[in-house]
Amino acid sequence: MRLFFVSMLLLSICLPARAGGCIPLRVGYMDQNRPPYWLGDGDKVPDPPGAAVDLIRDAVIGAGFGCTPVWVRLPAARLKLALANGDIDLAPLGEMSYYPAEIALPRDKVGNIDLERALHNQVLVLVRTKDKLPASTNPMQYFKGKMLGIPQGNSYAPRLREMGLTLDDGGRDLDRNIEKLKLGRVDGVVVAAVAPAHLKETLARYKGEVVQLPQALLNIRVWLAFNDGFYHAHPRESEALWTWLDHNRGRLGYVMQKYRKTD
Repeated sequence: MRLFFVSMLLLSICLPARAGGCIPLRVGYMDQNRPPYWLGDGDKVPDPPGAAVDLIRDAVIGAGFGCTPVWVRLPAARLKLALANGDIDLAPLGEMSYYPAEIALPRDKVGNIDLERALHNQVLVLVRTKDKLPASTNPMQYFKGKMLGIPQGNSYAPRLREMGLTLDDGGRDLDRNIEKLKLGRVDGVVVAAVAPAHLKETLARYKGEVVQLPQALLNIRVWLAFNDGFYHAHPRESEALWTWLDHNRGRLGYVMQKYRKTD
């Protein structure tokens, strides 16, 4: 009997904590102010936190983890390593040529990375109106040999460099990069097109000096990736989160509406 109770005690220590149906989840995201997606600088989480944080919280709740995530703000360059090391359990991760084995991504029926259970988006380019680029401009061809401004720590910057583009990632946010564009220090500015209305409002602040090229530069995907150990401890909820994102792929544009007057 004594051996039984000792065994049960050891088992309770080893099993993941789930008090009252709640699975604790540490979610990492960048510590820079990137309105409307991530608000505030440093390790403190502001209120409101940003549209992407709201989306992740909705996904965690919708997947049945049962409790609000613990938010961990880190420099963008440290997120992948922190996730692989198990310092955090979940983080947004863009497309890369190589994924560490310690990171779990959604898989399809034959074991390949599932391209559907991700956040899909387009990358556009902003240019100076006075440059009079035609609407038919192919940005991937036009900007080879020119300089594109892109915010620091951007997840798809390595992919753009692999495609032969030259990037200036010294600016922390979109506004700083647009100022570089106006000053002639870059030839274009890279921007994600999650919500067309939000981008339109941003451009309106520059009173016609800056316009968007109609053709997209790139189609991108961003996954919510788990630490592999956490995934194997909670496969049902992890899979449910990826499926929730697939079924609610327009949700980010919806949650961005409340930030249209606070960016």
